[in-house]
Amino acid sequence: MSAMIKKLVNHGVFNNFITAIILVQAAVLVLETISELKNYIFLFDLINAFVLSIFIIEAALKIFSSYPNMLKYFRNGWNILDFSIIVVSLLPLSGGYTTVARLIRLLRVVRLTNRYREMSVVVMTLIKSLPSMVNVFLLLSLIFFIYGIAGYNLFNSVDAENWGTLPRSILTLFQILTLEGWVEIMSDVTNVNPLYVIYFVSFIMIGTFVVINIFVAVIVKKSEDAYKQIENTITTPVTQKEILVEIKEIRKKIEDLESRLNK
Repeated sequence: MSAMIKKLVNHGVFNNFITAIILVQAAVLVLETISELKNYIFLFDLINAFVLSIFIIEAALKIFSSYPNMLKYFRNGWNILDFSIIVVSLLPLSGGYTTVARLIRLLRVVRLTNRYREMSVVVMTLIKSLPSMVNVFLLLSLIFFIYGIAGYNLFNSVDAENWGTLPRSILTLFQILTLEGWVEIMSDVTNVNPLYVIYFVSFIMIGTFVVINIFVAVIVKKSEDAYKQIENTITTPVTQKEILVEIKEIRKKIEDLESRLNK
């Protein structure tokens, strides 16, 4: 029985059906924001309940497909995410918690992140990149601090609007880092001293090109690691216990067939 359920939950049609249900949930969330459709809230609630029931059935099938080792379901991070969304969705929230309930329904759409391998890789890459990103963020913070202090001391008397205080100087540096309006900011001070252009060019070179390239390098590296992890998960060898369970089911089917033939 567990083999049949496992075959069902791993079937492409079943996965596409679940994806369609998630998209229906997303569509309902969009429709709920349209004021002209406020009279159809009852219908939307019915659809939300239907979607939640499908998710519960899906989780139950996946758990039973792992029989006799049902805890195997919770060894997969994506399954834990799905199960957590179901548990949170079952919380009795009403009255003043209506907004919270709607935000919880929004979590169901997050399940789209694990429907396809490529999207799963992107999410895993972002998660795996976080520890390395901390070091990059610290480097970027140091650059902002150094250039913020230098900018305040160099330009506060020339352009107090952008460099009048240290926080304002750092905010201006952030604007320059986005390459939005940095030429106008630079022009206000380079009109006083053309050598100030070295400050802006060096910051853009270091902050924009070097740091961003480090970000890209980290993400590419973690993306490769994520692909390898997924491939290892797919190619994980079947355990001896799973083989014995399959053999027992095959034997049972053979015995049933023999008994029918003897009749």
